Amino acid sequence: MNFIKRRRYAAPWRQAWELLRYRYFRRYVRIEGDARQICHQTVVGCWNGVFYATSMGNFNYFWIRDFAAVVKSLRALGQVERVQATLRWALTHYITHDAVTLCITPTGRLFDAPTRGVDTLPSLLHCLWSAKYQLDGIEREFLNRKLAEFAEDFIEPDTGMLRPHIDAAELRDGVLYDRSAYAVAMVERMAWAAEHLGLQYGFSHRIYRDELLTHYWNGQYFNADYTNTAFSAECALVPFIMRSVEDADKLNLTLDYIRDHQLALPVALRYTDTPRRFRYRWWATTVMRNYAGDTIWTWHGAYYLRLLWGQGRPEATAREADFAAMLERYHTFPELLHPDGRLYDSLVYKSSEGMIWAAIYLTLEKYRSRS
Repeated sequence: MNFIKRRRYAAPWRQAWELLRYRYFRRYVRIEGDARQICHQTVVGCWNGVFYATSMGNFNYFWIRDFAAVVKSLRALGQVERVQATLRWALTHYITHDAVTLCITPTGRLFDAPTRGVDTLPSLLHCLWSAKYQLDGIEREFLNRKLAEFAEDFIEPDTGMLRPHIDAAELRDGVLYDRSAYAVAMVERMAWAAEHLGLQYGFSHRIYRDELLTHYWNGQYFNADYTNTAFSAECALVPFIMRSVEDADKLNLTLDYIRDHQLALPVALRYTDTPRRFRYRWWATTVMRNYAGDTIWTWHGAYYLRLLWGQGRPEATAREADFAAMLERYHTFPELLHPDGRLYDSLVYKSSEGMIWAAIYLTLEKYRSRS
């Protein structure tokens, strides 16, 4: 059975209204203090007493992809119990509905946006392993079933590689990819986590690592997807962030490319320096124009700073200063910016505020001290 025949979990109409209301009628909550104080209050504000929401703004619900980005940071900040509680809450709803979706509303409704994601189950397994979550028998049976469905829908049975030309959402959800390097890295992490959690997945994580190195690496960065050699920030960085590939020389070549092409200016980090080389979903070129083009995404920016400090790069100090100045200018941790550094807005959408990604920034100290 192809995944397009499975039940679809469309976003409720209320979410569309909330985006419009947020765009035109809501002002950002101003957080006073320096960059670290802003980030600390953001993380505190994203905890709603039950689970970590994705933001203090229009994403006041659970988003597994974003939680996967911060689960290790939250643990490092001492939020072990809240991380465990969030995952327990999410798993309860997933098991109840026999599905793993990208999002869950506070009332427990599941939905995907804009469509089913190739990185959803990989994000969940990454979270479970990173959080040292102890699976019970029901949870283990459920996850094994979802892994089998994932393989049936997304994976070539003979090779273990991603099927070509699947219309699935991923991190850069306004772009239509053909087996992006980001997706390959996330499946590598899923296979790795499944092995270490004692779950059943039919292929070794090593085949995806080897695919990244032999097919995607071009000498400067990992290509955006199987046929597109353009630079895309999440495809270039996530293989290193998720440790799918652990190679300091290749990482530094990627950081050289970002520096030489000024992708971290005026603040880190733009998706790409060649936006016209990508295919976009219709809304990303119309009502949400340039949402996923050469816009600046702070999720990538925070991880980029971590990678800079981890490699002891000379530009780390200046890039962190730029990032801190941006946070203090807007008094929040914004979702994304226009290429010139202004808060992103479009006909129907504006950048969310108070993103849970602030947790990544708060853990820079550990990497800075190594330099």
